[in-house]
Amino acid sequence: MKLNSLLLAMTLVGVTGCSHLSLPERPTPKADTLLQQDAQEYFDDGVQFDLLTARDTIYKLNQTRDPQSLDKLLYYLRAFSYYGDIKGLSEADLERLAESLLDLPQTPRLQEHFAVTLYRFFNEKTPDQVEELLPQLHHQLVQLNTMPSSTASDYALWETLRAYGFLLHLSHDHMDSDFAEVVTDEEVFEALAEFTESQVTQKSANWRLDNGYWALAMYRLALPTSEPEAEAQVDQLAAAVARTDLLQRGEDAKQSYTLGYHVNIFGKKELCQQQSDICHIPEVNEVLPNVHHCSESLFIRHQDLTPEELTISCTKLTSQEDDFHALFATGKKPVPNDHNDALQVVTFSNWTQYNAYGQLLYDISTDNGGMYIEGTPQNPDNQASFFAFRQFWIDDFAIWNLNHEYVHYLDGRYIKYAGFQHFPSHLVWWAEGMAEYIAKGNDNARTIKMLTEEIESTPSLERIFATEYKDGVDHTYRWSYLAIRFLSEHYKQDMQQAAGYLKSDYFDGYMNKLNEMAKLDSEFQQWMKDLASDARAEEQAERKINKINRYAYRDYLQPEHLQTKGLHQHF
Repeated sequence: MKLNSLLLAMTLVGVTGCSHLSLPERPTPKADTLLQQDAQEYFDDGVQFDLLTARDTIYKLNQTRDPQSLDKLLYYLRAFSYYGDIKGLSEADLERLAESLLDLPQTPRLQEHFAVTLYRFFNEKTPDQVEELLPQLHHQLVQLNTMPSSTASDYALWETLRAYGFLLHLSHDHMDSDFAEVVTDEEVFEALAEFTESQVTQKSANWRLDNGYWALAMYRLALPTSEPEAEAQVDQLAAAVARTDLLQRGEDAKQSYTLGYHVNIFGKKELCQQQSDICHIPEVNEVLPNVHHCSESLFIRHQDLTPEELTISCTKLTSQEDDFHALFATGKKPVPNDHNDALQVVTFSNWTQYNAYGQLLYDISTDNGGMYIEGTPQNPDNQASFFAFRQFWIDDFAIWNLNHEYVHYLDGRYIKYAGFQHFPSHLVWWAEGMAEYIAKGNDNARTIKMLTEEIESTPSLERIFATEYKDGVDHTYRWSYLAIRFLSEHYKQDMQQAAGYLKSDYFDGYMNKLNEMAKLDSEFQQWMKDLASDARAEEQAERKINKINRYAYRDYLQPEHLQTKGLHQHF
């Protein structure tokens, strides 16, 4: 699925537009009223978002060339993408929308809308439309970067770069798809390379190059693993840009490369040390200056938690420990030769900070929601650590996965003999299901939702016991949670016996117990059906916001003068 040349594409879509599709006649007129409203009202709680209005708005886009009307219509579609049933739009609706986008007047405000609409409405299910729209994105990237800077043009350029990044981030989850082939096309790389190498970019405000680095990093991550030469080409380009920038900006250039590119390809610590001329590793105390002791066995190293937040965190952890010991009858006695008598909880402000400094300071993988590193518990100098971040996407304070990861520490300290990989198999369901169950109890809405949707294809206990991390999120966490919950509620003594075998390093005994518990499968299947039935009876409709993936963008990349509010709203 090869794109045409950039020059030809610009000729086709830059000025002349293109012929309209033969699509159904206008639906019930509803968009006209939008043009009478204040666009800032579109994101208010009282606004209703129905498919008929969205379809008519898309239809209306084809019927007007007035920039103010187009601005309102496209801003309504942005609001609809968050609050409305975006999956309810038909193939014809999306074809018409793509056609309209290619026919927009080339003003900064409408170019901003073009980029946002591209990444909000088009995805792995619409590769043909994405391929059709990308040449126009390339065109406006060049145009916006070379025109005189203004607030309007900066918003348009920023959203254009975000469009590249978000599409590439999405393609990483669909690497064998036509969509991935489209967005990793060589012309996408050429457009991003030209932008980051441009003297205009390097002599302009730092946010341009920072966001260019990030988009390049997303491109590299989206490449097939079978293309190491292509990955190396991107790495070499980014490094060359950094070295040129270093001559102009000194240490600031190292910061841009490190946070814009290096940590976003998950380059980690060793590679940064090897590239110390362009990559910067800070001191731990610069990033995590604070230490708070909850108890002799638990302390929190953090960036910026308040005294109240520290109290909340300590209380959650210590109260949860009692539930763990009661469930597994540990007697609060550690396993033999375990010296992990104190847990360090390293807490960052948000995932962005965790992603950057978890790699640079602790050399851990950060493409996850937190990580527990048990280390070597037999070593008296070992320090068990949990790396976490504030649950930044909600108003109420919480450290994301704090309770879940603390259970891993308790499991390793009081149940499982030796280190993480001591036992050969059949421990993923135990570790992750137990952590989910003790952390969440019966309050696990996402898992129950999965159960109700897949009640006709539930796995057996034997299959769950054999779960591996490569089996995916549902098997690793959700089905494992259900197995642990069922056994804990109805066969607690069997669970305690299994724990005893692990504690005494008797793996054969543990496997025999799993084989015995696997015979409870018919009872487990009925229990899940009853649970799903009860959940459907209690289900209540609620307004859900279709937010941008919270791990897709980095807070430090956002230009200070460009805010996602007012007429530039995002969630």
